[in-house]
Amino acid sequence: MPPVTATTEEKRDAAEVAPSKPTIGIIYPPPEVRNIVDKTASFVARNGPEFQTRIRQNEQNNPKFNFLNTGDPYHAYYQHKVKEFKENEGKIQEPSIQPLMSIQTNKIKPAVTAPQMTIIEPEVPKEPPPEYEFLADPPSISSLDLDIVKLTAQFVARNGRQFLTNLMNREQRNYQFDFLRPQHSLFNYFTKLVEQYTK
Repeated sequence: MPPVTATTEEKRDAAEVAPSKPTIGIIYPPPEVRNIVDKTASFVARNGPEFQTRIRQNEQNNPKFNFLNTGDPYHAYYQHKVKEFKENEGKIQEPSIQPLMSIQTNKIKPAVTAPQMTIIEPEVPKEPPPEYEFLADPPSISSLDLDIVKLTAQFVARNGRQFLTNLMNREQRNYQFDFLRPQHSLFNYFTKLVEQYTK
C-alpha cells in the first residue's frame, strides 16, 4: 500500500489547529484598521462563518472591510485573529491583555474617586488702582519731531541738567529743538518725559 500524503487543504487545516505561536509573515494593519479587524474576528469566532459572509455582503463597498477578501494583505492577520479568538473562547482573557487592563483601571480609579473641589475665586480689588505713573499723552506732531523730543528727554535724564544747558546753547537756532524753551507748547511734555525717564 502506498504512503498516504496530505493534500494542501489538510496541511492548512493542520496548521490552523496547531497551537498559537508568534506567526511569521503576517502583515499587521495600522491601529485604526486593527481595531476593526479584531472586533470583526471576535464576532466571526463567536457567530461562525455565516456572520463573515453577511459582513462581506453588507460592507462590500467599504474599504475598511477589505481584509475579508483573500487577496488583501491584512487577510492573514484577520484569519490569525479568528483562530486565536476561537481558541480562547473558553478563557476569560488573554494574560497579555489582562495586566494592561488592570494598569489602565488603576490609573483611572484615583482620578474618579478623588474629585477636585477647589474653586478659585477671582480677586476683587478693595481700593482703586494707582494712577499710571509713566503715562504722558503724546502731542499731535510728526513722528520725527516726537522721536527727537523723546530721545532728547532720555539723554537729559541720563546725563543731567548740565547736558540740557549745553544742548540749549548749542542748538539755539535749530527749530527742531525749540521745545527746550519754556514758552514752547511741547516744553511741558518734554519735562514730563524727563521726569519719567529719570525714575
